[in-house]
Amino acid sequence: MALFSSAHMLAQARQHPLLPVFYHASEEYARTVLAAGYAAGVRLFEFTNRGEEAPTIFGRLQRFVEAEYPDLLLGAGTIYTPEEAGRFIEAGADFIIQPITSPEVAAICRSHDLAWLPGAQTLNEVYAAHRLGATLVKLYPSAYLTPAYLAILRGPLPHVPLMATGGIQPTVATMAEWQAAGATCVGLDARLLDTTEPARLTAQFAELLAALRPTQ
Repeated sequence: MALFSSAHMLAQARQHPLLPVFYHASEEYARTVLAAGYAAGVRLFEFTNRGEEAPTIFGRLQRFVEAEYPDLLLGAGTIYTPEEAGRFIEAGADFIIQPITSPEVAAICRSHDLAWLPGAQTLNEVYAAHRLGATLVKLYPSAYLTPAYLAILRGPLPHVPLMATGGIQPTVATMAEWQAAGATCVGLDARLLDTTEPARLTAQFAELLAALRPTQ
């Protein structure tokens, strides 16, 4: 079973509603991003499966997190297949995020009581993902779909936890707009931040997190 349950991940997403998303081939720099976010109050990070060395780097980062930041949840994103999910779960992933909805990946996550965040767009897709056991449904790409679209989805699906992510600009106003539209939490592409300097990264993470209220 996972170190952190699906229910715990959802509780963290509600309490700390900013989920930075990043990939970097440098383990040292990836540690810097994690440390900067943690210092700002971030408790969820997504490391994307977008490089050949991603699973290896992820495993090392997870060991670093477990040693230094034991209450930080580090998840794996851009997962398509059960084989990829299994590889990252074995490396210690605290949750699995997909750009699509895969019943086979859902089943693996359920078997580990691991949070599963599948990608969806339409009302039918969001509902189907929820029925398959999604901890949060990832509305993707949110910037293209807009906060107004999310607000419309909220009407018939008021109780489905939704994560807005994909091209969302890192501004206080944008964070507040997505949450007002009904986002349970907001995913942020860390590449959009304007610095790689640790103290400035922490300041930016803290500013954006402060714009998001804990949700129920």
